[in-house]
Amino acid sequence: MPRSYRDFIIALAVAWLAICILILSVTMNNATSVSAVEANGVGVYWDSNCSNRVFSIEWGTLNPGSVKNVAVYIRNEVEEPMYLIMWTTNWNPLKASQYLNLGWNYSRQQMSPGETLKITLSLSVYRYTKGIFTFSFDIQIAGSDKLPGDLNGDGIVNIFDLRIAAKAYLCMAVDDPTTPWNETENWNPDADLNKDGKVDIQDLRMVAQAIIETG
Repeated sequence: MPRSYRDFIIALAVAWLAICILILSVTMNNATSVSAVEANGVGVYWDSNCSNRVFSIEWGTLNPGSVKNVAVYIRNEVEEPMYLIMWTTNWNPLKASQYLNLGWNYSRQQMSPGETLKITLSLSVYRYTKGIFTFSFDIQIAGSDKLPGDLNGDGIVNIFDLRIAAKAYLCMAVDDPTTPWNETENWNPDADLNKDGKVDIQDLRMVAQAIIETG
């Protein structure tokens, strides 16, 4: 193969790779790459004075393999001590949840009434992300009177709590004959961490994440 032709092929391959990387970057840089933020029992704010509420987060440019950090301030707005709990819903497209993961640096400490914590939300993009051109999802942040994930009440979150959640998996608070889910025989309201009336993979994931975070 002539050297000039080989150099042309190499240059073409490099250019094609650069275009692919650019496309992947641009596909996640869109106005719809946003999360609505809903809070229950707490206030989520942009500032430490708690005067500017967070209603949505625009994630901006996200590249495969990157992490985008956003700092917010969360205040306990009830008259009782609480723990924080967070989960995501309404992924669009649904498969975006396979490539994106939302975490935070909350260390599961109890918050006193009126106390404010500065929390960093971290959205991680898996390195091998495919077919995600735009995305959106909702972030739910709520207060809990119990340590999230501690289903047996022993003050720690471990494999025993995950077993309790697994036993209640696919159970609902109320029978619904229109779903393939089990009836309420093994229903456990403590295992329903996000309080949506059912125990699904979201709840098991939250218990597993609590085990990792509490180490």
